[in-house]
Amino acid sequence: MPIYEYDCMKCSERFSVLKSITSGKNETKCPQCGSDDLKKRMSSFCCSTGSGSSHSPSVPSGGFSGGG
Repeated sequence: MPIYEYDCMKCSERFSVLKSITSGKNETKCPQCGSDDLKKRMSSFCCSTGSGSSHSPSVPSGGFSGGG
């Protein structure tokens, strides 16, 4: 399941949600204030290739919530 990142337009909370591709936008609500007035953000990701790399991908701040 993909991770979606949102900004709440009501309280400015930034959060990430792990949810199914088929779940609708209206199913997602801000964990801080409960609003569904959200703006989807472009997610960044990191890939590491090659040997000897000590870099590991990080989990987006804000944790995971919800899900379908």
